[in-house]
Amino acid sequence: MKSKIFTIFILSLLTLPLSLLSQARVEQGKELYELKCGRCHFAYAPQKYSAEEWKTIMADMGPQSGLTEESEKLIFEYLEKEASEKEKGSLPSRPVFAGYIYSEFFASPASTNTFDIHYLNVSITGRLHERVSYRAEFEFEHGGGKEEPPFVEWAYLDLLLMRNMGVKIGAILAPFNRFDDFHAPLENFLVTRPQMSREIGVSAWKEVGLNLHGNVFLSEKLYLNYDAYVINGLGAGSRLRKSRQYKDNNDAKSLGFRLSGVYNDRWELGTSYYHGAWDDDGQFNVNMYGFYFLGKMGDADIYAEYSNALSENPEPIDDGKADGYFIQVSYLLKEKFRPTIRYGTLDYLDLGDMFGRKPTDYDTKALALGFNYYLTRAIVFKVEYNIIGEGERKEPADNNLLAFQAAVRF
Repeated sequence: MKSKIFTIFILSLLTLPLSLLSQARVEQGKELYELKCGRCHFAYAPQKYSAEEWKTIMADMGPQSGLTEESEKLIFEYLEKEASEKEKGSLPSRPVFAGYIYSEFFASPASTNTFDIHYLNVSITGRLHERVSYRAEFEFEHGGGKEEPPFVEWAYLDLLLMRNMGVKIGAILAPFNRFDDFHAPLENFLVTRPQMSREIGVSAWKEVGLNLHGNVFLSEKLYLNYDAYVINGLGAGSRLRKSRQYKDNNDAKSLGFRLSGVYNDRWELGTSYYHGAWDDDGQFNVNMYGFYFLGKMGDADIYAEYSNALSENPEPIDDGKADGYFIQVSYLLKEKFRPTIRYGTLDYLDLGDMFGRKPTDYDTKALALGFNYYLTRAIVFKVEYNIIGEGERKEPADNNLLAFQAAVRF
């Protein structure tokens, strides 16, 4: 009996380092998960999905997070240990369903005060093969109906060409600057979207085409993300925002890229470019470029963007010109409260009235003051007040805006 107890004791001592090592890897994986996946949004609770579903989500989101092979293993070991005990699937995996709902109230002297069921979005993500995944999102805007029928926000296959490189095929969000990646209610810290991003970055900009994407590691702490795409491009709408389209209006495909550097998973600096013909005959181009910056200092978030666009017009009409920027700062208190301030401008003048375009004239400056309360990481209540001013081309107007929002992610 004594020898048995002694043997068990010795075996326990021998296995103790292994168990400590395993626990240390799990803790390291948790830290990496919070850092990598929490950089752009609240990291989801590991129990939200099964281990097999986490494989699907990591196949979709992992390439955007700058994961090495080792860091990916560490994160998955943590998620696998903490994941819900749903039945494991096999390839092709069953889809992972998610989405968000948000309702709003807007009050302004310049418009009718109104409640709005702004968005109900449902997304599905799945894997068909170790190298092929898919993602789709369906949007119901302003309650639907004849004037706002449901539509496809995006729907694409993502083919993994190698570990850090893939190609998206289908309807994608055009990767111009970064705001479109944050337009959902839990990622956008305010109720409203920056006017510049709506009118120049044409949020949310969905297009059909191909997008080669990936990342390159320059050092342990520094990596580059890249997107190079060919899409149908902007068409002959009344202005840039109204020029989004799925089916092309000409045979001149549009090209663009986005390149960014990420340091220490806390600082990101990027640039974007887009070029393509907008009229039906493919003779007049839209050229856009932009820059953005993201930073995290503890619980403080800093975000800034600049965009510039030039729309060619036939003579004797001057070319349409637009530029603007915004700077946003927010601070998360006890993971429950987030005050946010954003200042932004938009100067957009296009007198073209041919080929479906109408004269466009924006000259605005807006200061947005917001406050969020997070009941959980997936439920937020927001209040925002916008102080809106006019530039030199505009007469002063009383159009300040008060906004409320209640949003959930499921």
